Amino acid sequence: MLHDRLANTVMLFFLFVGLWGLFEYIRGGVLGGNIAGALVIGQVLVAIQVLLGVALLTDGFRPGQSVHYLYGATAILVLPFAWSYMRERNPREGLLIYSLVALFIVGVAIRGMTTGGV
Repeated sequence: MLHDRLANTVMLFFLFVGLWGLFEYIRGGVLGGNIAGALVIGQVLVAIQVLLGVALLTDGFRPGQSVHYLYGATAILVLPFAWSYMRERNPREGLLIYSLVALFIVGVAIRGMTTGGV
């Protein structure tokens, strides 16, 4: 199913972005357009993932565990929440926080994959 494969894509994409951001932070970088753009692309991927999940739900498919819904909701809400918290902060601090949030989404994606199987 596309929902399964997109979950892998989301996980790998955010792993790359999170590690990239941490590497840039260690090098003394700040949040720039490249990483910010990648985060937007990642958020779009998560939104598509959630929409595919809702489509599966309307077709009668259910996840293996109901906590799967919590992981989906967390994945879609965590970046906008971080943005609302970080928008008035230092771009260097923003780079670190967004990188850690990206790695958090990796964990949420892994947990979502382990609870979604039927």
